[in-house]
Formats: sequence, C-alpha cells, structure tokens
Amino acid sequence: MKKLFLLATLFMVSTLFAQQATNTLEGVFTTKAKDELYNPFKFDGKGKVTINEFGEDGYEFFERNDSVVIFVEKTVFIFKKEKNQLKGISDWVDKKVYKSNLKSLENKPQTDSKLAQRANWMAQNYDINFKNNATFLFDLDENSLIQKLKENEAANAKLCKEGFDESCKVVFAYKFAEESGGVFETLNAADELKLKPNKELEQLAQRVIDLGNPDGYGLFYTYYYFTGEKEKAEQFLQKGLDLGSPYCNEISINSAMSEFGESLQSEIENSEDKK
Repeated sequence: MKKLFLLATLFMVSTLFAQQATNTLEGVFTTKAKDELYNPFKFDGKGKVTINEFGEDGYEFFERNDSVVIFVEKTVFIFKKEKNQLKGISDWVDKKVYKSNLKSLENKPQTDSKLAQRANWMAQNYDINFKNNATFLFDLDENSLIQKLKENEAANAKLCKEGFDESCKVVFAYKFAEESGGVFETLNAADELKLKPNKELEQLAQRVIDLGNPDGYGLFYTYYYFTGEKEKAEQFLQKGLDLGSPYCNEISINSAMSEFGESLQSEIENSEDKK
C-alpha cells in the first residue's frame, strides 16, 4: 500500500496563449463568509500569494486577461477580476467573492525579467498540465489519450530544458511511468514494482534540485525506493524535509498513513485469528 501511495503522489505531479501573462497583483483580498478556510489572500506583486494567516512560503500565481490562477498543492484556484474583487470560478472557490481596497485590478507588466519569465512558465504550466485535463481523461479513446500524453510530455520537456523546474518534475513522472510499464500498469502493480537504475531519471531529479526546487529530493526518494535502495531513499527524503519541500512532506504524510493502515489491518487480522 505504501508503494501505491508513493506512486499516486508522483503521478499527480503530471496531471494553448492569449494576452501576455504577468504576476504583479499586489494587495489583500478578504471575504465576509464566516469560517472560510481560504481567507485572506495576500498577493505580493512578485508571483506569490499566501492564503490565510498561516501561510509562510506562499503559492505561485499568474494573471492573464481577466483571470488569476493560483497553484495550490495539486490543483488550481481560478478567479475572475471584477472591479476591485476576485470572484471564484473553479473548485474550492466557486462563487466565492474576495474584495480588496484597490481601485483597479488592471494587469501590469512585470519589470523583473526573471519574474516575468516565471509568469509565462506558470501560464504554460497551467495550459499544458491543468487546463481541460480532467475532461480529456474521460473523453478521449485509448490511442488519442496516449497521443495527448506524449504531446504533454514533449511540451513539458521543452519547458524543462528552458529551466522550468515544475515541468522537470512532470517529465520525471512520465519517464518513471515509461520505465515501469505505463501509468495505469504501474499503479495496478505497485506492490510488485521494481525499477532498474536509470541515469535519465537521476539527471531529471538532480536538475530539479539544481533549479532551486527541493522537491527534487522527493523525486530521488521515489527513484531509490523503487530501485530497492531504501536507506539511500530515506536520506534524500530527510534532506528534502529539512529544506521545506512540499512534495517530501506529502510523501512523509502518505507513508505514515499507509503504515498506520497496514498496522491496523494486521491487528484486525490477528484479532480475528484468535477468535
């Protein structure tokens, strides 16, 4: 079960342009709704937004046309701009309204070249890996789906080569699936899966680290866990946790849940045997 949790976490990483994207929105947006978990939103004008009073590192976002897209964990929050308000139009924030004291939410170009590049990458990330993906999984036949996945992998490989860390993570997930027989085959045979050493996977995980994203340590953990080098895997996981990797934190939580479930199941079986 632990292997299945680990694979599901990896493959969720991997779940086309109008106006130039930007990420300059700055200000605090609040809702009057009581007991709202996602409140307030604090945009820093540099591509990051913290949610509620407990956010520290923040989530990435971009603006395009009249939309604001925030990347939260494995999903996106999408808002439409209207005067000085943000109106939710996606899951988790649908129909919720957040107001600010700003006079206008007009898109402003990002003057910092690195932040501008990041905004464009995040917009492409959304188009490739999030936009309409929930529908094509069900609407396409097998051959069309395989072709779509190949196109997505190629698009992510291009962004990875340009230096976009998030796309490198997606390419790692695709390559991992290819090396282990395919996404669905891999998930169905999680308990028996054994991966052979693969330099390309190692290079992709290292590239994520080199690009400044500690999630690369989580990719190394997944890789070494399935090649059978579990002690080495744990070292990478701990390094990622020490550096605040969200992916490593998710792996750690899922592993603990899996181990708890297996322990509970074992106790139930032992109890039944004694009857």
